[in-house]
Amino acid sequence: MARTRRRASPRPSIAATAVAISQESLRLIATEARLLRSELREKLGLVGFGVALAAGGTVLLLMAVVLLFVALIGALIEAGLTLPVAALIVFAAVLIAGGACLWVGLRQLQLEKLMPRKTIEQVQKDFETITLETH
Repeated sequence: MARTRRRASPRPSIAATAVAISQESLRLIATEARLLRSELREKLGLVGFGVALAAGGTVLLLMAVVLLFVALIGALIEAGLTLPVAALIVFAAVLIAGGACLWVGLRQLQLEKLMPRKTIEQVQKDFETITLETH
């Protein structure tokens, strides 16, 4: 039996391999970018729908509160007050409640209340410990 020598297939050069890897990487990146764009479009649609529903719900809730105030005015009129007096009483109550909510809310948003004091103190202690250990 005669042995036939098989010719070894030529191995690709390093440059050809690098080019192939670069092309495949670019193709993969482009595919991932298309997937990302598609998914972001889908998510933006969901966010838009959610924002629209939240806005609609907010409008309906505000209308419900206004109707509650109208009903309260009606109840005060039924109790014997005149329309202007009943409206002023409800107005004053809403004004006081709204002002109190605004005042408390703004006080909660003050910078010193929002500072992460515990974290800052811990970082300062850690820094002091590191400084003492290095000396």
